Amino acid sequence: MKALSAIAVAVGLLAASLAQAATTSTQVNVSKNARAVDLGLAPQGEVRAITLSLAVRNLAALEAFVASTVDPASPNYRRFLTPEQVGAQYGQDAASVSQVVNFLKASGLAVTRVYKNNLLVSVQGTNAQLAAVFGSPIHRFSLAGQTYEAPLSTTAIPAQLAGVVKGVHGLSSRPLMKSNTVRRVNAGAAAAEGQVAPTKVPTPAAAATAEPGSYTTADLARQYNITPLYQAGIDGAGRTIGIATLADYRQSDAFAYWDSLGLATARNRITDVRVDGGASPGYGVGTEGAGETTLDVQQSGGVAPGADMRVYIAPNTEQGFIDVFAQPVDDNLVDTLSISWGSAEIANYPESMAALHTVFLQAAAQGIPVIAASGDAGAYDINRNYTYPDCTTLLSVDYPAADPIVLAAGGTTLPHVQPHLYGTITVSQERAWAWDYLRDYFVKNYGQAYYYANIFPVGGGGGVSVNFARPSYQANLAGVANSAAGQTLYCKNAFVGEPGNGVLDLIDMPGNYAGRNLPDVSLNADPYSGYSVYQEGMWGSGSGGTSFVSPQLNGIFTLISAGKGGRVGFLQPQLYGAFKARGYGAGSPFRAITAGTDFYYSSKASFNPATGLGTLDVANLARVLGVQF
Repeated sequence: MKALSAIAVAVGLLAASLAQAATTSTQVNVSKNARAVDLGLAPQGEVRAITLSLAVRNLAALEAFVASTVDPASPNYRRFLTPEQVGAQYGQDAASVSQVVNFLKASGLAVTRVYKNNLLVSVQGTNAQLAAVFGSPIHRFSLAGQTYEAPLSTTAIPAQLAGVVKGVHGLSSRPLMKSNTVRRVNAGAAAAEGQVAPTKVPTPAAAATAEPGSYTTADLARQYNITPLYQAGIDGAGRTIGIATLADYRQSDAFAYWDSLGLATARNRITDVRVDGGASPGYGVGTEGAGETTLDVQQSGGVAPGADMRVYIAPNTEQGFIDVFAQPVDDNLVDTLSISWGSAEIANYPESMAALHTVFLQAAAQGIPVIAASGDAGAYDINRNYTYPDCTTLLSVDYPAADPIVLAAGGTTLPHVQPHLYGTITVSQERAWAWDYLRDYFVKNYGQAYYYANIFPVGGGGGVSVNFARPSYQANLAGVANSAAGQTLYCKNAFVGEPGNGVLDLIDMPGNYAGRNLPDVSLNADPYSGYSVYQEGMWGSGSGGTSFVSPQLNGIFTLISAGKGGRVGFLQPQLYGAFKARGYGAGSPFRAITAGTDFYYSSKASFNPATGLGTLDVANLARVLGVQF
């Protein structure tokens, strides 16, 4: 491993041991970008907010409890906790919390929230105060067209808080996450390719004949056998969908979408919650991430039209990403929670992943499943940032889907005939979604450089985590893989902002690591067999990405929760247990996907890191999880 001034490479240990996982896992991290430009000292009087994460008392006991809540043989089966109970049993005691609060107040900081879990504390202070407490002046930086604030040098947890405080989140305001949404190819020389399938306005009458690329939640219901739940009167009523997002949107767009499908939805069903002040202003077409939040609400609420919804909107920062999960879990008002934002796990801060792992465990202890998109860069998630051929390809997975508590939502391509300017492409059966099937057409007609700039490596994310150990629900499961050998990320100096014409070794991945495999399950995600979205008074077709699958699964498990009359809890032990018992046989909730790749892993009639357990028969899944209809 080579240490580089321009690239922060950190290797350490992260506790990722569930009762069903190995005790430790190797933490691998590389910064997402090259050297930033220092713009000087940030305004000293500017007030900033941060969140501190505290050490868990008896993490192993919390992990064991989570496992027991979905074990029918355990006395804890479906006996979920409240946030206060989590705090009392696994959070810091009152004296330790008071020690933290009193020190922060004595340092001039304002404590704005002590979470009920006694594991997170939010504070506000000026840049000068934060610098004095944590040991580094706060500067402004410019990087990749974005300006943000961050510590100039290494920070430290004050000695008075050592052993209690484990992480400080938000001293940097640099945006970290990207939405996992993709459009049909419509760039450069191939711009006209995006126009070959015109947008059509969906209506209840036309929904049954929708064309690929213009599908709605009604088509999803037919494709994956959700309809029997609706016929039994199960529409999500009595349950609340939780959406975590980093961009704003218009509620009116969601209601227009549902109205077009003839869905009867309560006009007061949505509550927007602005976390840490909410996202950056703006929600129109072209505003970063606005389309993501729009489709998240439309898809989840369209699958479960009778459910209420709470949309948690946070800024795209380290603190925002932690708090956008922590607040809904602390509120304990949602029955499911999904997100469609993420980034390569090796581009995330180790202390942030440790803090969020605890939040995900708390959600599971409270019966709330957390679902995340597995990414839209196939088996090469980091190559969304480090693009080929300026950098080599590197097998990598998306976060937070990589966390073993989070259900990882993968993607497929549905059968369809795809018209193009210079011919047609036929996908004859549902397959793993990756645009490798477009390679021959685009290389022939637009050249290899265009293919690598616009097509590769777009596809459903999947692979092997090198930060989280393999959980027991994937133990002894045919098709589960270890990390590949010989994986190194090399980039040209100029690409990462270093002088000279050489090549830099940025990170070396551990080979043969028995890590958590993802995705867990998959649904249609390819824009060419994808969906319509209504935004700012306009319909647009040809949208896709695993960002659709995550809220769709959210809606599906909301239906199942409504049918059961209670929360479904930690999902993976239940899903993998059903698969080990039933496989793809009669009455199975799973449909094998046996075609296609994610550019590296092949889909097949077993678990695989391209499509996971396969796609769903939702009616069968509901029955397996205890819904009677």
